Amino acid sequence: MSLRLAPLSPDVFGALAGGDVAAAERLTGLSMTPWFAGRTEIWQYMLTLLRGRPENIGWLMQAVVLGEHEVIGNAGFKGAPFRGEVELGYSIDPAHRRRGHAVAAVEVLLDRARSRPAVSRVVARIAPANDASIAVVTRAGFVPDGDVQSPTSGHQLQFARLTPGPDR
Repeated sequence: MSLRLAPLSPDVFGALAGGDVAAAERLTGLSMTPWFAGRTEIWQYMLTLLRGRPENIGWLMQAVVLGEHEVIGNAGFKGAPFRGEVELGYSIDPAHRRRGHAVAAVEVLLDRARSRPAVSRVVARIAPANDASIAVVTRAGFVPDGDVQSPTSGHQLQFARLTPGPDR
């Protein structure tokens, strides 16, 4: 089955943040699992990233879709490029993990980053104990790039990948 990323609008973020799964499904035409829809903290965070920052539209989480309509996770960036850098994030429904979907979603994000002249580097910040996510970014060509301290997530390992585009 093919995997793709489907954009989510601010209205969809709002519906999901408010627990209105039926509205989110109606707006997207996608079938959302309770796991995906129930991640309200992510949808609220996406709305926060949009407040007063219109440049972030198009640079946020998307639905990871398997086949035509089955949402199996989310993947995207945490805002528009800043000084040439974007941070990615992703999560796959536990019922669909260990099948290569996360690596495939990260590859789609990297292709997008490569196509944008404003992006020269992609980073991923991961909790040190999250071996599965570390394996995903390592398989996608990321290399260790130090540690960071997040005010919300605490100590994180940073991984980076340069994104040389066709003209770089």
